[in-house]
Amino acid sequence: MLSLSLYGKLSTEPFLIVAAMIISRHPSSRLSNSFFRGTITFLSIMALFCINLESARASDLYILSVQASTYLQDRATVHLDNQAGSDVGGWSITLCHDPSSVALDEIFFGSSLQNLPAPPDFHDVAFFSSGFTITCIIDNSGNVSLVPASNHLLYVIDYNYLGFNNYSDIEFCPTSTTGPGLDSYIESGGQAYDPITIDAFIFNAVLDPGVIYEIERTIGTYDEQTGEGSVVVEPLIFPALYGLDSVTGFSMALSHDPDVLQIDSIIAWDEIADLNGGAGPDLMLVELMSDGWTVDVTFGPTGMESVDFPGGIYPLRATYSTQPGAIPLGNCVGSWLRFTNSFGVPNAVDYFPGCCTNACHYDDLVILIPTTASFQRGDCNGDTARNLADAIFLLGVLFTGGGPAYCQDACDNNDDGSIDISDAIYLLTFLFANGAAPPEPNQLCGSDPTSDGLGCASNTCP
Repeated sequence: MLSLSLYGKLSTEPFLIVAAMIISRHPSSRLSNSFFRGTITFLSIMALFCINLESARASDLYILSVQASTYLQDRATVHLDNQAGSDVGGWSITLCHDPSSVALDEIFFGSSLQNLPAPPDFHDVAFFSSGFTITCIIDNSGNVSLVPASNHLLYVIDYNYLGFNNYSDIEFCPTSTTGPGLDSYIESGGQAYDPITIDAFIFNAVLDPGVIYEIERTIGTYDEQTGEGSVVVEPLIFPALYGLDSVTGFSMALSHDPDVLQIDSIIAWDEIADLNGGAGPDLMLVELMSDGWTVDVTFGPTGMESVDFPGGIYPLRATYSTQPGAIPLGNCVGSWLRFTNSFGVPNAVDYFPGCCTNACHYDDLVILIPTTASFQRGDCNGDTARNLADAIFLLGVLFTGGGPAYCQDACDNNDDGSIDISDAIYLLTFLFANGAAPPEPNQLCGSDPTSDGLGCASNTCP
């Protein structure tokens, strides 16, 4: 399960910064490697960030991703998504590459750093043979930060290809106490958070992966009271350097965290659903498992019928539901979806004539956002009115097997987080003895302002 894990709390007491090393924004700025510089950086980080093990804001979610979508260039970009978090005041980012395939050339500030009112108060790069660690503090006083947004461009990184092995993963390094670099983290509000990280790869025209599978970041929701929710994902297949011509079918295998999600259904989608006059593909084999799913699709009855696709396609629609007991209620939750070859079905596209092409892939995650159902407190039977019938309905639920109450929150008339006879008494007193009105949402539909274990699966509110 990918959730928000505690790295520690940062304390930035006033101190004197002797030197701040800033990457030049000018294209002629070149990088140099120095053990001394790396040592100074490490000591500087320890001086700047005094780590204490205190609770962080559990609802904050931060995503660091490296992207490389222009195939004929040896360039990658680093992005921050803090739309489900808070203002970001700094970070430490470690990226690695394959030193036998590419060499690090230059690093430039992205637009989010270029557009700051002033350069960061502290910025340093420490290099090692297969990558680098960047440490940044935007403003020592905390007055300047990156506000929540889905796509802060932090850095642009240029590489040089070496020899004929023109492929390299660009990844946030799995560091250790003996490994190079420092663990990546995000600083917000004086606290440090482990980000969810998303890797990428770069290649040039000499190497053509043929086809690429991609999971785009997808937003789902869950009920803040019960943890029940869902998310719909549409995987993307798109060509790398050549088109998707003469395609006869494809196969796909995608894994998920069974502690957070369960797969409910897979259906043909978009151009694939329109095949054969709208009947869909001739053969579509689907296997749903606790930790993933596989699909094997053949377009026509002989396996030789081919289709030309001018660009990328969204061939499938996958619907997931949440595992309520695993969701930390009230928090934004991120959970990985990963293409895998461990299920016995390849991620590949079939062609005619010829055979098949295994796909390179971009993995990503779903983000689950808590929502609270809208209801009117007191409308226990869901008929859009509050009257004696609601009290009678509630008493039937409690004592004579009536119901069910599809919106328990609406029946919790005194808002004490439980449903019992006191709720019926409260409503009757309000209706007939000039008692206090039920707590909000009262006159109009709305969400429950208090957190409890009750939910609202169905109601008459919009």
